[in-house]
Amino acid sequence: MKNILARGGIEFLAVLLGITGSLGIDDWSSSRNDIIEEFSAYSRLSKAMEQDIENIEKELLKNDKMVQIINHMINDISEIDADSLTLYIDQTQSYVTVMPQFSDYEALKSTGKLYKISDFDLLQKIIDLYDNKYGEIDRLMVEDKRAIFMQDEFFIQNYAMKPAKEWTTLKDPKADLTRIKSDKTYMNYLVFMYKVKMQVNDRWTKLIDDIKLVKREIDLTNQKNTI
Repeated sequence: MKNILARGGIEFLAVLLGITGSLGIDDWSSSRNDIIEEFSAYSRLSKAMEQDIENIEKELLKNDKMVQIINHMINDISEIDADSLTLYIDQTQSYVTVMPQFSDYEALKSTGKLYKISDFDLLQKIIDLYDNKYGEIDRLMVEDKRAIFMQDEFFIQNYAMKPAKEWTTLKDPKADLTRIKSDKTYMNYLVFMYKVKMQVNDRWTKLIDDIKLVKREIDLTNQKNTI
């Protein structure tokens, strides 16, 4: 009887140890998978941010060129000849366009993998960047387009126009040169466009700084994991 009980006790202990060991392995495996998914999220977000920085900087170069042209037109329009005026009008009717790399962030968010990020402070910075600060891109693109459409509509209603590279330009700039130089309404449109494009420069430059700060923190965290 004692042998039977002893044997039964040993078998029970063996089963218990087996279950405990299996649970331990499952916990270890689950924890390891969480870590892998966390650092995979870091890598994907870092690459997306790097692409966004490159795209925004490229558009800022184009926007800054337009700022200089508009500033020249506002301050020195009396010195501009007909050919230059046509060129400047054409060039200033180009708006900035950036398509942020949201796909990785949205995929990580929708699958719950974004929340594998264990650093809560960093996670909040990532969410704030994408859900709030990136909104400056769309908001200012809409405002920039509106300023250009307003100018184009003004020309259509007040001057003879012809197709141009971007939108339209003066059909007979030599005939309209004197008139447009003294057109206060047109000057007001230029001032409005200048204000909007300066906002693009200021806000998007700040956004790039914000992206770089979050990206740097992500990269540092990723490097610690690989050391």
